[in-house]
Amino acid sequence: MESGRLICLWIGAFICTMVTGIYVYIFYNSYKEQILEWDALAEETFVEALKLEVQKRGDVAVLCILADSPEVQTLETPFRSSVTLTSKYGTRNYDIPRVKFDNSLVQYTEKRMMLSYVLEKHPLNVDILNISWDSLLVGKSVAATTGIRLSTTDLLKNTSAVYSSDSVKVLRGDSLLSRYIGFRCEVEATGFVSYNWWQVLKVGPPIMILFLLWLCFFLLLLYYRQITSFLRRKLVKKETVVCIHEKKIIVERKMHLEEEVGQTGLYELADGTILDSEKGILLNGEKIQQVQPQAIILLKLFLRTKDYRLTAVEIDKELWGGKGNPNQLYAAIRRLREMLKDVSSLIVEYKDGFYCLKMPHSIEENANGE
Repeated sequence: MESGRLICLWIGAFICTMVTGIYVYIFYNSYKEQILEWDALAEETFVEALKLEVQKRGDVAVLCILADSPEVQTLETPFRSSVTLTSKYGTRNYDIPRVKFDNSLVQYTEKRMMLSYVLEKHPLNVDILNISWDSLLVGKSVAATTGIRLSTTDLLKNTSAVYSSDSVKVLRGDSLLSRYIGFRCEVEATGFVSYNWWQVLKVGPPIMILFLLWLCFFLLLLYYRQITSFLRRKLVKKETVVCIHEKKIIVERKMHLEEEVGQTGLYELADGTILDSEKGILLNGEKIQQVQPQAIILLKLFLRTKDYRLTAVEIDKELWGGKGNPNQLYAAIRRLREMLKDVSSLIVEYKDGFYCLKMPHSIEENANGE
């Protein structure tokens, strides 16, 4: 029994581990592919949300003074590493890193100058910008938590930053992307995004399957004895019924020895208990009892005799060739009684020098009364 449980443990653990490993591998690869796709959508919608917020200020009037300039203009604004501005703080040079220029929301020089003026008068609201970004992601079926940081560098090159209300949840990781606005690229809008793996993969059904698989495995280990005993009873009972049907054995409700014992090895006792001498078992409904070979010989010996009575000499001659001793006889009778007790109502009694296989007195009296 213990060896069977150990084999079941190893096989069940191997199967459950293999299935879990396959699921994890599939989840991991699906997660990476989905994250790459969602990151691309998040970058696209972040720029779209930023442009929408800037366009809301498109009707602000800006005084623009143009002067003749010998500089040659093209459709694309050339990169300048620094710009010069004159303000109340005097004339100053401001460096513009190439990465900021390349990621500027607008690169055209005049528009960048106007954006500096407009955003100084009407700065961006970081919470409104974040809500707009989040709504665009929802429209594209992207389940993400977003956050935005707005950093502004003033004319004295001092930087201040404000954060959206949800940024604390996502600022632990790296930023997704940054975009810059203004003539000096002085306004930096940085987007942060995070995903919950169960929302990315939608793993509800697979997780339930894995849970049920492991639950069945642990229940099998916990109730191994009960399950195997139940299956054994069902299978043995079914097999016995088939044998009786195929051999066309007519079973009468009396204690007897079948005429053609060699064909099936099946015997039925008075109370309906069936002895399968080939398999070494006693059957009575759902009850099954293994029978030792010596007990089978002794029980068959009782069935062959008149009135199912045997003397000690007859038992000794059949079991030990007349060379047994009283202790062996008592032990054989005791084992037969114990085996019958678990499945049958028949008993073995000693009376008037005979061992008798019979029904209990109470049953006999009831039968006579009927």
